[in-house]
Amino acid sequence: MDVLNLAPTLRHQVALITGGGRGVGAATAEALARKGAHVIVASRTEAELVDTVAKLRGAGLCGSAQVLDVADESAVETTFATLAAEFGRLDILVNNAALLCSGPFATLAMSDWDRLLAVNLRGAVLCARQAFRLMQERGGAIVNVSSLGGIANTEKFSGYAAYTVSKFALTGLTEALAAEGKDYGIRVNGVAPGAVDTAMLRQAAPHLRTRTTPADVAKIIAFLCDPTESGCMTGASLVINSNL
Repeated sequence: MDVLNLAPTLRHQVALITGGGRGVGAATAEALARKGAHVIVASRTEAELVDTVAKLRGAGLCGSAQVLDVADESAVETTFATLAAEFGRLDILVNNAALLCSGPFATLAMSDWDRLLAVNLRGAVLCARQAFRLMQERGGAIVNVSSLGGIANTEKFSGYAAYTVSKFALTGLTEALAAEGKDYGIRVNGVAPGAVDTAMLRQAAPHLRTRTTPADVAKIIAFLCDPTESGCMTGASLVINSNL
């Protein structure tokens, strides 16, 4: 993990990061933990979660892990119930879990389409709904990790229709939930990175090169989570594109 020098302005806050075992999720866990938060990283891959938490604790930071498939409604409910019982609060949710599949639209299996939307969009909805219930008394921050592909008038790529649709929907969800959250002090923002140097990118487009690292994106997410830095912001989707 990259070392981030951030002030502990989130001390005593509790943060849940989905897709937290690697890449942007793991970097975000470190960024928020260095700001003082106790972070819970969640994903389907236990080994990656164990590694992320070990690195956090090795750096003297607070972290724990939860195996979770965000598309499974009962699993999401159980995770949030466990979190509420253990901590009594949730201050931050980062919806970062995502799948990527590609193929010609005309021949794409609907099972692949449905699974991708179930994780990328439905999973964010399920987690945000539970977060709203825990944040209604004291407020909080939700950050949805969309994509440059989910922003209008940006370049789109053949073979990624399902992913693009899911990220457009996540951008719309950010704006809708920002309106829902205003009366409760719940801020909902998004980030929309272009290519980021992650395992997902290397698998999907090994030829593509980018200057944007997971730590770069994590810094922006941490900014959006911190009310001392972005307390006036809600409903925004920040584009992160090193190629601009």
